[in-house]
Amino acid sequence: MSRWLLLPVLMLLACQRTVPPPSRPKAVAGTAEPADAQRMRAAAVTIHFANGSWTPGEVQVGLDRLQVAAVFGDIERGDVGVLADLVGRTTAGGVAPALDTCVRLADPVRNLGPRPGAPPLAYMQLLDVGNVELRAGKQVLPLRVQMVPNLFEATRGVRYDVERDMSRNWLAAGTLHVVATGGDGVPPFDVAIDVPRPVRVTWVGSHPVRAAQVPVPPEQEELTLRWGSVDGTADLDLLLGADVPAGLGWLHCRLKDDGEFTVPKSLVPLLPPHSAERPWLARLSRSREVPIPGFEALPLRLELSDSAWLQ
Repeated sequence: MSRWLLLPVLMLLACQRTVPPPSRPKAVAGTAEPADAQRMRAAAVTIHFANGSWTPGEVQVGLDRLQVAAVFGDIERGDVGVLADLVGRTTAGGVAPALDTCVRLADPVRNLGPRPGAPPLAYMQLLDVGNVELRAGKQVLPLRVQMVPNLFEATRGVRYDVERDMSRNWLAAGTLHVVATGGDGVPPFDVAIDVPRPVRVTWVGSHPVRAAQVPVPPEQEELTLRWGSVDGTADLDLLLGADVPAGLGWLHCRLKDDGEFTVPKSLVPLLPPHSAERPWLARLSRSREVPIPGFEALPLRLELSDSAWLQ
């Protein structure tokens, strides 16, 4: 066979050979995650029950105020603290003191209202998860829905909250439920949390607490707080101090729930000056947290607190 006749045969055989697929480029270490991987669904829900009121001279014994605040968001992972600001929480990202020790703290939150904190790193969408209710036994307390269009320039959506006085009966059921009908891609949920024992500040130094007020112990006497019930199954925290125009006016102490705590003498001089017009506030709180299904952070937080003004 002449070479001119062999040429088409050779070309046909060459076309039938398998061509290997192009190799994929190897992953480069340190490659940035896709934008959607930086986002998360997070919630901040706080239930706070307080004895008395916050204003010196206007203490109402037995006021028994129940407050609930909640937000649910599609957020940048670095904005969890901003979400906590929307319900007045201070624990997100903060350094917790060791057991039976204190750290200095600036600007503790007095209620569950939104705080004018730092703006979010990226756009934050607050989710409308339908109707949200607080339930205890047969009691049902609907949360109101408020639009939050301009709290931050990059935040839109809704915030849930409710406030009610004379609410001690809500603790009697032993378990509280936060129930939502669902919405914005969030399925219905029911989160249950057990209620710890209420707490009462009974003595400060050698003085009993009456009508939520007590004299400040003299300098030679230790600043010791005592409370009348011990639970042992929940966290116990003390906030002590007063508002100051600038600086750290507060101590945050994490306590053993054994009925008594003495503030370290080295820290007492760091508190701001006190007077009848600006007394120190001592707020003792028992708290418990449980996760909320479908949200990576933050847990549902229940706080029971009692306060005494030190004049």
